[in-house]
Amino acid sequence: MSPEIQALLRLFHVVATFLMAAPFYMLLVVNERARFTVPPGYNPDRYLENIIKGQPLRCYAYMAVIAVTGFLLAFGVGFSANLFLTSWVLWVKIGVFIILVFLLSYVHFGIQPKIEKLMSPLKPGESLAESDRPVLMALRMRRKKLAATCLFLVLTTVIFGLRMLAEYNIILLLAFLVFAALFAWRAYRKPMPYGWF
Repeated sequence: MSPEIQALLRLFHVVATFLMAAPFYMLLVVNERARFTVPPGYNPDRYLENIIKGQPLRCYAYMAVIAVTGFLLAFGVGFSANLFLTSWVLWVKIGVFIILVFLLSYVHFGIQPKIEKLMSPLKPGESLAESDRPVLMALRMRRKKLAATCLFLVLTTVIFGLRMLAEYNIILLLAFLVFAALFAWRAYRKPMPYGWF
């Protein structure tokens, strides 16, 4: 494979990975909604749900690009089928990728339709019935926890992708994972007005 093709594949692979930052931005959106004191209703929540419900389809598209370019890169830069038998880093990346697909599918096909069922009867200006609010909040909290988990997993794939390119110390790898977990936990808990903090 020519260096130009490798560069192009790496570019698509990295850009698609960056675009998978959706869990982070969904956490920001949800945390900003929590700052409103108004109860769940059509006006603030329909807009929020429209943003969130369309994101999984975009993520599936990004993940398809990541899978295809990752496969082509693994076999196009001199790696062999032996790589799949010897590289534990590659197996971690593949495992994390499969978990991400599963969690995304669970949110898209399991949680989001239940939220939509609660929200769909609302008309502009209406609020959600008192009896439905705890159910909506529980579903949103589960989705938010899964978004934080997905954010950590996306960061994990980036960390292990870097480890495949440059074999750095395992202590540094663990430090990166701890930082990724703390970052995902912080994004889960509160809005992050300054990006990293």
